[in-house]
This record gives sequence, structure tokens and C-alpha cells, in this order.
Amino acid sequence: DLDPNLINLLNSLAGKYDGKSQNELMMAIFEQAKKGKRAGTLTNKEIDDFAKMLSPFLDDSKRKMLNKIVNELKKI
Repeated sequence: DLDPNLINLLNSLAGKYDGKSQNELMMAIFEQAKKGKRAGTLTNKEIDDFAKMLSPFLDDSKRKMLNKIVNELKKI
């Protein structure tokens, strides 16, 4: 089960970045997640859950970028 906050974030980003490149979307996700981590509203578990959900839709290079982003977010 995904956290409703995570689902809302995804829906918001999907609408806002429709037609944008995957790189733009990944950076937007990273920026939003960074804000959530700093505000204390996003946990490492939620980050892991999100990555697990998104991973099957990405190619190898994007998956590696996602893993790098996840690791950076966990340090915040």
C-alpha cells in the first residue's frame, strides 16, 4: 500500500510535467522529495516504496539515476 501523500505527489507531478522529458520529471521528483525530507513529511521508507513502484517503468540508465537520487535523498 502506498502512502496517500505519495500518490498525491505523483498525480500532481504527472499533470504538471505532462509532455516534459524524463530528465525534467526526475529532477522535479527529486526537488519535491527534497522539500518533503527537509519538512519531515517524507520518510526513507516512502522513498523506497516510490522507487520500487517507479523502477519497472524505467530503462537501465534511468533506474541507475533513480537509485542515485534515492541515495542522495536518504542523506538529507
